[in-house]
Amino acid sequence: MVLIVLLVGPGLMVAGTVMIDADAELARTGVQSAGTVTDFNDTQRASNRDIKVRYTSLDGIEHVVSASVDHDQHPTVGDSVTVAYDSQQPSRAVVLGFESGGVTLRGVGTVLTLVATGIGLIAIVTRVSRKRRTGRS
Repeated sequence: MVLIVLLVGPGLMVAGTVMIDADAELARTGVQSAGTVTDFNDTQRASNRDIKVRYTSLDGIEHVVSASVDHDQHPTVGDSVTVAYDSQQPSRAVVLGFESGGVTLRGVGTVLTLVATGIGLIAIVTRVSRKRRTGRS
């Protein structure tokens, strides 16, 4: 089980980093549009703290995008924000100034990796200790 988590953790870290990089590139190169915060989920759990933003692409179609919200940020429904979206796929968008969804994914991967590594080290130390005790008897 520890081995599986040791594989999943780094996998999530890599996936999160790839998402963060893709979102950063979209923020740099995407078409910018005014957006309006339509919902703010203000919870204590960082992974659930997010906003929904409505924006209109150049073709006149309305879209909604979600973004993670840092605990230092306190948006309210109706706030104006800037959205950057892909001109070829306008539903693919990021809200400038807010976290990428990859941040949470990378964080979960980091925690899983650290926990699995700790459990693995404890198991190894315990096994070595037992072998030494039974070998000395």
